[in-house]
Amino acid sequence: MGNKVLYKTNFYFNFFEKNIYPKIYTSIKSNVNTIPINSKTLNDFELEDFGTLIIELFPSYLTYQLDSRYAFDLLKIFRVKGYCITIGKEESLEGYLKTYFKPNFRTSMRRRLKGLEKCFNVSYRMFYGNIERGEYDYLMNELHAMLIRRFAQRNDQNMALSRWKDYYDNTFELINENKASLYVIYDDVKPIQISLSYHCDKILFLSIPSYNIDYSKFGLGNISVLKILEWCIVNKYEVMDMGFGAFDYKVKWCNQTYDFEHHLFYTKSSILSRMLVFYISVKTKLINYLLSKKVNLYYHQLKTFFLGGKKSDLKKFSKEQVDANSLELNKCKIIYPMKDNSFAFLRRALCDFLYTYQENVSKVEVYEFERNRTFFFKVENQILKITYES
Repeated sequence: MGNKVLYKTNFYFNFFEKNIYPKIYTSIKSNVNTIPINSKTLNDFELEDFGTLIIELFPSYLTYQLDSRYAFDLLKIFRVKGYCITIGKEESLEGYLKTYFKPNFRTSMRRRLKGLEKCFNVSYRMFYGNIERGEYDYLMNELHAMLIRRFAQRNDQNMALSRWKDYYDNTFELINENKASLYVIYDDVKPIQISLSYHCDKILFLSIPSYNIDYSKFGLGNISVLKILEWCIVNKYEVMDMGFGAFDYKVKWCNQTYDFEHHLFYTKSSILSRMLVFYISVKTKLINYLLSKKVNLYYHQLKTFFLGGKKSDLKKFSKEQVDANSLELNKCKIIYPMKDNSFAFLRRALCDFLYTYQENVSKVEVYEFERNRTFFFKVENQILKITYES
C-alpha cells in the first residue's frame, strides 16, 4: 500500500454538492436516525495507491462505518464549528418557534414578515425538482449580482464567488434531479432574496444565500431562513444545515452546533505517512489558534488599509423631515426609482423610508428636486428630504 504519498478531498462539499463520499466509508448516517443516507461512493482513486488520506470537513452530526479491508489508522482533528437546525418531530413552523425561541423573537419575526408583505407585493417560490433553463440562468445571474454587491458592501471575500463557474455549470441538473434547490423571495417579479441549497435525503444544506442590500432593513436573511425552515418542516426534513462561519443569522437560528473534523488516515508502519499526518495536524491546530485570536481580521484590515478595499455602490445620504406646507412639489419631477434603473441608487433610501413608515410602495410619491442629489418622499402628510453627498 502507498505507492503515492497523499490523497486529499473535501468531504462536506462533495457530499452535499455531488452526493458522493470517499469509499473508505462504507455507509454514512445522520445521528438523528439510523437510516443510511443514499449517496454514492467516490471511485476516482484506489485506496491501495495511497499511504495517507486527508478527508477534510467531516461534520460530526454524521456517523460512519469504515471499510475494514483498508489497514489505515485514523486521527481526527477539530477544524471549525458548524451550525444547524435539528427539526425533530415538529409538525408546524409555529410549533417549532414556540419550542426553541422566546416570545420576543417570535414577535420580532412576525413584525418583520408583516412589514415586508405590507410594503411590497411579495411572493415566495421554491424551485426544487423542476426549473426551466431560462429561469435558471436569470436567477443564478441575479444571485451572482447580489453576492457581488453584498460582499463589496462588507469589503470581504466570498468563497462562492471564487467557485461560481462550478456552481453555475452544475446546479441546473441538480435542481431537476431533486438534489438542489433555489428558494426565491420576490418583490412583484423582481427577486430580492435567493438561497441556493443542496439536498441529501432528509438534510437540506443552505449553501449560498444572498439578498438585495437595498432591502436590508427588512431582514431578508432571517425571513428566508424562516421560510425555508417552514418548507423543511412541511416536507419532513430532519436537518437544515447552515455550515460554518459564525454569521449572526446562523447563531440566532441554530439549535445545535457541531464540529467539522479533518479525518487523517495514515499507514502506521510508514514513517513518511506518520510525519505527514503530524505536520498536517500541527498546521491545522496552528490555524485554529490564529483564528481564535482573530489574526485573520487584523490581516484583512491591514490589507484593506494599504491596498484599499472593494468599493460599494451604495451612496451616502442624509435625511430630514420637512413641512409639507413649505414646499411646492408640483414644480418637482415625479420619478419611479423602483422601476427606473437610472434612479437605482435611490432604492436603498426608499426602502428605508417604507420600513420606517410601514406604507406600501404604491402609496409613496417620489420627487426629484435637484438632479441626482436632492429628493422628496411623500406619503399622506409626511415628507422626507433625501440629500446625497456630492
